[in-house]
Amino acid sequence: MSVAATRYAKALLDVLYPARAEMGREQLMKFAAVLTQQVEGRLVLENPTVSTEKRTELLNKIGDALGLDVPIRNFLGLLVERNRLDLLDEIVSTYETLLDEKLGVIRARVTSALELDSSQQAEVAARLQALTGKKVRMEVSVDPSLIGGLVAQVGSTIYDGSIRQQLQTFRNSLTQD
Repeated sequence: MSVAATRYAKALLDVLYPARAEMGREQLMKFAAVLTQQVEGRLVLENPTVSTEKRTELLNKIGDALGLDVPIRNFLGLLVERNRLDLLDEIVSTYETLLDEKLGVIRARVTSALELDSSQQAEVAARLQALTGKKVRMEVSVDPSLIGGLVAQVGSTIYDGSIRQQLQTFRNSLTQD
């Protein structure tokens, strides 16, 4: 995290927290996704040789299309004006991290051998919440090489309940003797 991105993210969170902080996260992510898809638009918005008026006009069109609230529009306008829109992805990531810290939420990466339905995901989240004592926001992925079970990473801690790991442990115990 760069110092500049952290400052911008903290400033925005201070303005939006607590009432509109989640809305801010969603709208920043929507805007960043549009810029990822519309590379030409991003290049125009980040180009200091294009007049600020033209960049602001484009920003307003995107803001209207996405239905962005005034504080987010003002924040993005400030980034455009100061030629700092290149920090947007880092600002969004930092904002998410800072908001999660304020809300007592931790992130968990869960990888399972098979796709988890919503009730299974809720059960995994509840177990991780019981283990950590914090609310859990999960990123779920599938890796068939696990054979069965799942692996959860919360911070630097890894909970490995995969069949692949159990087979590896069993193999190691057989070859030790």
